[in-house]
Amino acid sequence: MTILSRFFGRKNPLDIPLSKLRESQIKLEYQIERIEKELVSTDQEIARLFEQARRARSKSEELTIATKIKTLNQRKKNLQKTHVQLNKQLMLISNLVIIKENEAFLKGTPTWNLLKNMSPEELERHLTEMQLDAQNFNENLNQMLGMTDQTIGTGVDFEEDEELAEIMKTIHAVKEGELEPEVAAEKVAGEKHEKKKEDWLEEL
Repeated sequence: MTILSRFFGRKNPLDIPLSKLRESQIKLEYQIERIEKELVSTDQEIARLFEQARRARSKSEELTIATKIKTLNQRKKNLQKTHVQLNKQLMLISNLVIIKENEAFLKGTPTWNLLKNMSPEELERHLTEMQLDAQNFNENLNQMLGMTDQTIGTGVDFEEDEELAEIMKTIHAVKEGELEPEVAAEKVAGEKHEKKKEDWLEEL
């Protein structure tokens, strides 16, 4: 089942009304914005927990906080996966909107016939692999139609590799003053902004 068929049923994507596509585009943009706000909120909560861990007085309290951080970190990874999927859907819908906006111009041309003769799966694959630009529509579309079956990866790997032991180690680094809570939050999320406090101070 293709992405479009889940929203509009099994019909040729070029037969979907422009109004319906724009409605879906607005909904996707709203969902993406909501996910991005949740990601920011989750990062802030993880940083707050590391700050709380700095004042922890027992191993038991540290472990409780580490477990909460691990849960939030997994939630962040799930949100990131959803964010990637929604952006892929938005790319598809946005490109289709541009084609539909230029439908009158395209109809009767070899390009339109080529698009119409594509299977829904093939057309959808092309439309998720690139971003059409309304100002350079013809050039972008010709490039799309000349593409092979190569796919564009997201470049993101969300496999979980964080363990409680690693989070506990990071908590101790925060308590020793080696890491700031915000940097610790980035560290457990697997981001590339990890720096020790002394390195951070040297850059100021």
